[in-house]
Amino acid sequence: MTNRKMPDTLEGLDAERKEAEKKVRYWENREKILKHQQTQLTRKERTNRLCIRAGMLESFLKKPEQLTNEQVMELLKVAFRQPDVMGFLSEMLKGETEM
Repeated sequence: MTNRKMPDTLEGLDAERKEAEKKVRYWENREKILKHQQTQLTRKERTNRLCIRAGMLESFLKKPEQLTNEQVMELLKVAFRQPDVMGFLSEMLKGETEM
């Protein structure tokens, strides 16, 4: 708290209230701006991750432009049903939680 003198008139109290409301609006708007920036950064990170991983997937596919999205999904379902793949993925995730 500051050690400033409290206003002793109605006009002084009203002016202080208006100043406080102005500060509240400023900080509410600042919060909105920061939340928007955070959302944008999260979206950019996700988009970047998706592009990188899609590129990785395509590097393993023969003629990826000839496959439909449904065919790629079926291929991934088959690949991830393999016990070795699931075991390897589990080990990777377990190692991640220990870090």
